[in-house]
Amino acid sequence: MLKIIIYALIIFIANTIGAVSGMGGGLIIKPALQLIDLDNVILINFYSSFAVFIMSISSTWKQLRSNNKISIGTAVYLSLGSVVGGILGDQSFKLMHSFIGSDKSVVVQMILVIISLIISLLLLCGRIKPLYLQGSILMLIVGLFLGWLATLLGIGGGPINIAVFIFLFGIGMRQATIYSIITIFFSQGAKLIQALITRNVFGIDPLLLVAISFAAVFGGLIGAKISNSIDERCIVTVYNAVVFLVLILDSINLVEYLIL
Repeated sequence: MLKIIIYALIIFIANTIGAVSGMGGGLIIKPALQLIDLDNVILINFYSSFAVFIMSISSTWKQLRSNNKISIGTAVYLSLGSVVGGILGDQSFKLMHSFIGSDKSVVVQMILVIISLIISLLLLCGRIKPLYLQGSILMLIVGLFLGWLATLLGIGGGPINIAVFIFLFGIGMRQATIYSIITIFFSQGAKLIQALITRNVFGIDPLLLVAISFAAVFGGLIGAKISNSIDERCIVTVYNAVVFLVLILDSINLVEYLIL
């Protein structure tokens, strides 16, 4: 019961912040669950993806009801790409896990997450001008890459989505967060469906999934409501704060893994 409470609390807080900033929550959930170390890496990846997927449903629904302006075409192409990317990312993680083992896979994931966080900060530092690119093929490729990366790293989406959208397409922070959540929904949905079909995840606790679902839904709804009630400067502040927090958290986890 204590484990369920801890997981639900972490996921609620992470998904609330993730829905506000567009990061999806997985960026916080995964290192937090690794830090308390109550499950193996495969289960942690699954629980994190499940929580982020549920959050993305409630958050997207809330955002669309708020009449936020988004391009349906952009959302569709990014989503199609992210579905394929999610499947490829899941397969890439399984291959990596089978070749180098669980411990080394975690280390590789942490290093890649840290690198992606640093790149995200650099892209949004204000010194790099957006490219204002367009085109359906580009959006498909971007969606595929981001879906692949997010699923490979087990973080759902994270800041790299937002940074790439703003840098490549020159859109605002609020729009980028919505597209990020939509991309997360499809990439993580593809990963979860594939995991359930292949039945390669063992030891799933059904009661824990129920608790995760409630925590993720409420986190997504509350986060989307907060996002719609604050200006873009506040969203950027939340974004930067979360990135620095997770950088610290992942660095601590990485040091512990390398030492132990």
